[in-house]
Amino acid sequence: MRREITHASTRYSCFDSPRLIALSDRPMKEIHRARIQKALKSLKLENDSSALVLSSNPLCVRSRDTHYPYRQNSDLFYFTGSHHQELTLVLRPHANDKVILVAPIEDPIKRVWDGSQPSLKALARKLGATEMPSKDPMATVRSLLRGCTTTYLQSVANNLSARLRLELASRSAHTLRGLPTRVVEAEHLTARLRAMKDPSEIKKIMAAADLTSAALLHSVQYMRRGVRERELAVLIEYLYRLHGAEPSFNTIVASGKSAATLHYHALDKTLQNGELLLIDTGCELDMYACDVSRTIPIGPIKNPRLQEIYNAVLRAQAAAMRKIRPGVRVSEVHKAAAVELTRALKDLGVLRGSVSQLVAAGAYKPFFPHGIGHSLGIDVHDAAPEVGPGGMVLEKGMVITIEPGLYFNKPLRGIPACGVRIEDDILVTSRGAELLTDGVFPTDLNELAALME
Repeated sequence: MRREITHASTRYSCFDSPRLIALSDRPMKEIHRARIQKALKSLKLENDSSALVLSSNPLCVRSRDTHYPYRQNSDLFYFTGSHHQELTLVLRPHANDKVILVAPIEDPIKRVWDGSQPSLKALARKLGATEMPSKDPMATVRSLLRGCTTTYLQSVANNLSARLRLELASRSAHTLRGLPTRVVEAEHLTARLRAMKDPSEIKKIMAAADLTSAALLHSVQYMRRGVRERELAVLIEYLYRLHGAEPSFNTIVASGKSAATLHYHALDKTLQNGELLLIDTGCELDMYACDVSRTIPIGPIKNPRLQEIYNAVLRAQAAAMRKIRPGVRVSEVHKAAAVELTRALKDLGVLRGSVSQLVAAGAYKPFFPHGIGHSLGIDVHDAAPEVGPGGMVLEKGMVITIEPGLYFNKPLRGIPACGVRIEDDILVTSRGAELLTDGVFPTDLNELAALME
């Protein structure tokens, strides 16, 4: 749903998209129960008695006795939808109590300072689980694993699952006494399940995309000469928070030569006419992320080489998207973009030789040093299936980013130091690629110039 371009004074009804309130047609209770059942089924396929243990993230210290804002563990949220800060989910398909929720008995003094945690009883009822409030959650979880041969545990620093993993690894075999003797990284199981998005997840990503678009569109009026990069980044992230979201990563606002640094965070330059401005941003809404990049002209772009580079990146993105379909390896999608970018670099006089030989030699890599994209979902770099020798294979239901770019960290053959990246979020369907970020403002350079007037 591409929005009509209007003059800045009557710009876009930005924050009224129906996708911003998109919810699944199925109750979330059913969705989380279905996810748990899929995990139980996967565990049951193991040749031995297996269990999965997922725990809340620990609070992260900012300094002394202050903490960063709390963010739930992605795997735990995927199965429970809970923001409980001291929760552990145990799945044991071979036991009577297959789904168990363990949490500390609530401390009334802590409740005075921090408020109550979400109700364990209500959550257990929603998930069809057994609740186990405990004075010693570690001991309770440990006892639940007796009789299991294999356990899938996390490696998140200092959460209960990871601490149990370290404890089991440090014990000698004769002291385990019925505890699991084989420990596997939990993501080996959870990533397979999370890689394919269900309809409720796709709607949430689309809603996050619309809010990201709205924040960018509202900020266009400030993308002018004399504005500092940091001011734009702060404004965009403020708009996310104002509408109930968070940045899914630190917003990159990079003008001119700053954009040649892929993860540029200094944000200390002032926008100048004639330069390109690269913005890489996305909000996290209801725990689901968006990730887009746009490269925007500041004033008239008089250097034709900047226009050629921009259009080359746009063609590369289109070539990559045409390649997307189930069964295709991401490496093939990357190559489709690399061919277009290499051809452009040859036309610009930056590279010499045949395009096929240049691509095979990786001659484009100094100018396109990163991958074509990544998985997207609860995490901005989301869980994905294990990668084989030839790279990840696309499957129906995956959500990925497509983000080709060209970067010049110093002037070269009439090209000023600059960076151009165009990034969108894509759903892999049975027919190919569906653009989820269709509401983000345009990528055509002429439309962008009109938008900036």
